[in-house]
Amino acid sequence: MLKPRSVRLLLSFTGVAFIALLLCIGSISFLLYRDWQEEQRDTLIQDVLWLEQSIRVSLDGERYWAQNMATSLAGVKRSAAHLANARALFLREHPDVVELGLVVSADLAEKTRVAPEMDALWRAARLGHAAYGEPYQGKDGRYRFDLAVALPDRPGQFLRLVYRFDRLLQSQVPWWMAERYHISLVDVGGKVIASKFPQHEPQGTLSHQLSFDPPGFGLSLRAVSYRQSLGVTLPVLVGVIILLALALAGAFWRIRRYTGERLRAERALSGEISLRQAMEDGMKNGLLVFDLSGRIVYVNRAFCRMTASEPESLPGRMPPYPFWGGGAPVDLLAMLKDFGCDGWPEHGLELQLQTPQGSVVEVRVYVTPLGDGDGGQRGWIASMYDITELKRQRLTMVASRERFLAVLNGLETGLCVSAGGGLTLLYSNPAFTRLWPLAGEGSYCVVLPGLPLLAGSEGQLIEYGPDAAGHYFELQHSRIEWSDGEQAWLTRLRDVTEARLRDERERALEVRFQTTTRLVAMGEMASSLAHELGQPLTAINTYASGLKRRLAGVESLPDGVTPALQALADQAQRAGQIVGSIRAFVKRHTPQLQEVDPLVLMPHALSLAQPLADKHLVPLRLTQLGRPCALQLDPVLIEQVMLNLVKNAIEAQVEAGVTRPRVDVRAESGVSSWRVEVQDNGPGLSEAAYANLFTPFYSSKADGMGIGLNICRSIIEFHRGEFGVTRTLAGGCVFWFTLPLSGQGHALPDTTSGRAFQA
Repeated sequence: MLKPRSVRLLLSFTGVAFIALLLCIGSISFLLYRDWQEEQRDTLIQDVLWLEQSIRVSLDGERYWAQNMATSLAGVKRSAAHLANARALFLREHPDVVELGLVVSADLAEKTRVAPEMDALWRAARLGHAAYGEPYQGKDGRYRFDLAVALPDRPGQFLRLVYRFDRLLQSQVPWWMAERYHISLVDVGGKVIASKFPQHEPQGTLSHQLSFDPPGFGLSLRAVSYRQSLGVTLPVLVGVIILLALALAGAFWRIRRYTGERLRAERALSGEISLRQAMEDGMKNGLLVFDLSGRIVYVNRAFCRMTASEPESLPGRMPPYPFWGGGAPVDLLAMLKDFGCDGWPEHGLELQLQTPQGSVVEVRVYVTPLGDGDGGQRGWIASMYDITELKRQRLTMVASRERFLAVLNGLETGLCVSAGGGLTLLYSNPAFTRLWPLAGEGSYCVVLPGLPLLAGSEGQLIEYGPDAAGHYFELQHSRIEWSDGEQAWLTRLRDVTEARLRDERERALEVRFQTTTRLVAMGEMASSLAHELGQPLTAINTYASGLKRRLAGVESLPDGVTPALQALADQAQRAGQIVGSIRAFVKRHTPQLQEVDPLVLMPHALSLAQPLADKHLVPLRLTQLGRPCALQLDPVLIEQVMLNLVKNAIEAQVEAGVTRPRVDVRAESGVSSWRVEVQDNGPGLSEAAYANLFTPFYSSKADGMGIGLNICRSIIEFHRGEFGVTRTLAGGCVFWFTLPLSGQGHALPDTTSGRAFQA
């Protein structure tokens, strides 16, 4: 009988040979076609190179003629008549030149830009020798280019030759090349500016392109071949090969069909034989068959996998068997005598098998008698089920439950589970018991015993408190499915007393910060208005007094003019006194200067901005470098400056929606000054914002007053420091200021003559 594997190998070998033959034929055809195509490409490149060289030789010859003609024209007085004699002959012999003449332009060399028609003259005037101009489109729509040659010893006079691209191709491209290729000139952008024939160039064929210099200016000479036939030999050869391949494929199909019918008959016969073996080998349970004396008669494949044994090594073995593990060997015959034929446990026995490598396999064994067909018994059949993985999973589940309970018991958040239809508490961790002692009888919520029922509160955060100890709690409950499949309630309980206290402190600090900001803004605004309004009021008073003196000698004034001028002067003087009083009131609030250690000042200043940073999840980072130093300053004002800069940096990043916002504060003490930088990675400053950064009342924020940075700069300048801003290349900006160290620079102003600010 022919084996299925042999048939498959035969068919596979025949199919592979047939496919290999087809691949060889296809490869040969492809190589022949590629060689023909490469030959066509090489011919195209050679023809284009020849054409480009031919056109260049022609243009060079015409340029030499133009240079010689310019030299001869410079030596005669009647240059126009001399040129007219040679023009007709030259234009007849060179049809690509459409115009030839003298051009006079005296100021071309001094110009920086000219029209395309004058480009060649401008280049020749500047270079002092023959020059080609850039292409341009004439009045007839045809593209042209010029050749200009300056006449020696005659400034401003040029001999100009005007070429037309289409006539150049008509005269230079031979007929045999025009039959094979579409010849055209293209610019830098690929636009066709002239071609041998007006039809469109063919698509999908071979092409080659060369730089067309002269005249240059990005022009290229392009040739695209027309479609050419392959001839007769190669198509006929390919057709014959295809017919032979089809005939071979038909013969192969007939052989395969016959072989398939024979193979199906053989498979039907072998299927009946292997059905019993397949049923035994397909079982997941291991089968061990032994006779009444204990000799192994048969083992299936599953049992061999369990014991890692070869199927041929076990049949015929006598006890003790090599696969029993767990200490002393197991005597199955003795166990069967003890249990009897019908006394084997219903759920089997758990035993251990051991592989030759020493691995232990946990199995559950079931034993049944093996009959001989005549009503007698010829042996036993032992069925073994591998329970190693089940026991491992059970142990893993127990350990996982213990770990999970350890995690739940270690949580600070209280958790409890209560039955969905009653008050039965199914589970609670120690944190829940500590935070919420269970209440007694009464109408309580089935979710959390001890809390009144809140309708519609599922999945919502509920705040409860304060209790008797003054604690506040936040709880949330939701429905879950318990281990028995019944609906239950899961409640999460968290003590939020400390969070509430922290929020209250932040709100108080925010109110204090806003109050301080308003006071500083009001003081600076009053000082700015007093300063800005003082000069106009003084000018009004001066103009009114001067006008009154000028009109003192005039007798024919209308009634009421002099009293009106006097009233104008009095009101301006009174307004100036009011402004002066406001300014004096602001100046009386002087800063309190003291010697301060910046290492202590900076952390305290940033602690004021920390609640705002935590609110918007913006990390603050402080870096202090340099040697220890002391500063003579008002700590309240400097802290106000730091708080304003950090607050601006945080709000700018939050408003711009920066993905990873941060604020870096860097303080460094130098030789004579202390420098502080506040850097963020926000969107940075626009040009308008940067130009008007210190303009009074200008702000990029919708609710800003535009005086915060002015106040900061005024405070720093009062301390004889500098204040500025720098934009970074990576985005964001850096606000910085410097203060002189204690004992460095000029002394700070006293309280009588210096400028003071209210913090």
